[in-house]
Amino acid sequence: MKVSLRAAMIVLIAVSVSGCAASGYDAGALKSHLIDAGLSGAAAACVVDHMSPRFGDDRLGAHADPTGAEIDAERALLKACGVRATR
Repeated sequence: MKVSLRAAMIVLIAVSVSGCAASGYDAGALKSHLIDAGLSGAAAACVVDHMSPRFGDDRLGAHADPTGAEIDAERALLKACGVRATR
């Protein structure tokens, strides 16, 4: 599936930093944001299903900037879920 990898990364980073509006990690909201960014429902579900085991709910709900390693892991996760950059 082709979609702007940059748009998906922005969504993932924004959700990670915001902690989903201060209420903790909300998988449903993240899935909706990813679909709005252009991912298919299946790709968004894949990303959301793998984020919690990879990063942990506490880290996903934290109000801290993602580390470089976490950004790299997010890129790898998007690729593993079939998201490809459009350019």
